[in-house]
Amino acid sequence: MKKNKLNNKVQIFFIIILLVVFLVASFKVGSFFFDTHKNKEDNNKLIEDVIKEIPSENNNGETKLVIDFAKLLEKNKDTKGWIKYNSDKINYPIVQAKDNAYYLDKNFYKKYNQAGSIFMDYRNNSFDDKNVVLYGHSMLDNSMFGSLKDLFTKDFFDNKENNIIELRDLNDNVLKYQIFSYYIIEKEEYYITTSFKSDKEFLNFLNNIKRRSIKNFNIDLNSDDKIITLSTCSGVEGTTKRKVVHAKKVIE
Repeated sequence: MKKNKLNNKVQIFFIIILLVVFLVASFKVGSFFFDTHKNKEDNNKLIEDVIKEIPSENNNGETKLVIDFAKLLEKNKDTKGWIKYNSDKINYPIVQAKDNAYYLDKNFYKKYNQAGSIFMDYRNNSFDDKNVVLYGHSMLDNSMFGSLKDLFTKDFFDNKENNIIELRDLNDNVLKYQIFSYYIIEKEEYYITTSFKSDKEFLNFLNNIKRRSIKNFNIDLNSDDKIITLSTCSGVEGTTKRKVVHAKKVIE
C-alpha cells in the first residue's frame, strides 16, 4: 500500500515537472512570436512616418523617395542610416551603440525585443570606413536579416537587382553597393575586421573574402574600394555558423 502511494506521488511530481516545462516553453514561443510581430508592426509604422515620395527636381512627373533623418534622429540619436535590399524585404534604419551587444535585443525605440535591430559595428566611424559591418538577426519570418537566406537559393542572382544593396546616410545620400561575395562560415573575427594597417593588408583581406564566395561575380577589387559586410546567424538559436555578404561601393 505504501509503495503504491509512493509511486503515485512520483507520478504526480513528474506530471507537475512536465507541466511546468510545457508552460515555460509555451511562454517562450509565444513571447518570441509576439516580439517578431511587434517589431514588424513598429517598423512598418516607422516607414510610413519617415519615408515620403516627392516630385523629382527635373519636373518630368517622376517621383523619388526621401527619408526624414531629422525625425529619425529625434526618435533615436543612435541612428546612422538606412538599408534597403532584396525587394525591400530588408528595409530598416541602421543604429549603432557603444558595443555590439546592446541592439541584439533592443528595437529602434530601445525597448526590449528579441528581434533586435539592424546595427553597425561599434568600431565603425562612418560609411567612409574601409569595411562597414552591419549585423541583424536571422528571423524565422524573414524579417531583419532573415531574408538573406534567399541568396543561397538557385537563380537568385539572375535578377540583376539582387546584386545591389542600397544604403542611405544621414544626409539621405543614396549609397549603392554591388555584392561580390557571400558564404556561410563558422563564427570568426576576420571577416568583421574594420580597420587595416596598410593598403596591402586591406587588399589581401578583399582577396581572401572574395575567394570564399559561393559564386564568382567576376568583380575587380582594389585597395581604394570601400565595402559593407552583412552578418547574421545561419541555423537555429545558438548556432556558431554565420551567413556573410560582402558588397563594394559603386555609386554615391
